Amino acid sequence: MTGPALKEPLLKRDAEGPVVRDLQESLKAHGFHPGPANGVFGAETESALKSFQGEEGIAADGVVGPETWRRLIFGEWRRPTLETGLAGIPVRYLQYRLGAFGYDIAIIDGNYDARTEAAVRKLQQDYRLTVDGVVGERTWETVDSLESCSGG
Repeated sequence: MTGPALKEPLLKRDAEGPVVRDLQESLKAHGFHPGPANGVFGAETESALKSFQGEEGIAADGVVGPETWRRLIFGEWRRPTLETGLAGIPVRYLQYRLGAFGYDIAIIDGNYDARTEAAVRKLQQDYRLTVDGVVGERTWETVDSLESCSGG
């Protein structure tokens, strides 16, 4: 699979910001308990991260590097309904998948913006889905099946 590269930051304890909130939400989606999704990488987040890393069979060092990001983003988690204005790990995954299969995604930033919506609408049109720019169950099924199809 080719397409835009994931350019996620290295995260460790005491980091702060929206990407830490994305990490916390992703850990929750994977069934771990990082505490509140407040954007502050504290002891609870570190503990949940180490548990996730241990379960994934990677170094449980409490640092979110490339392999941890890959497993957080591409691992199994629920597929929520996505639409313009939302943000987080599921949007990053969606953007990566769309970009990898030729849909116009300029940046993978986890923000469901107008460009992401346009790419989703194009995918929906290409695969004869309801063209509404909302990623629901049928659109997720299509996104997840792109490995065996050529998109865009």
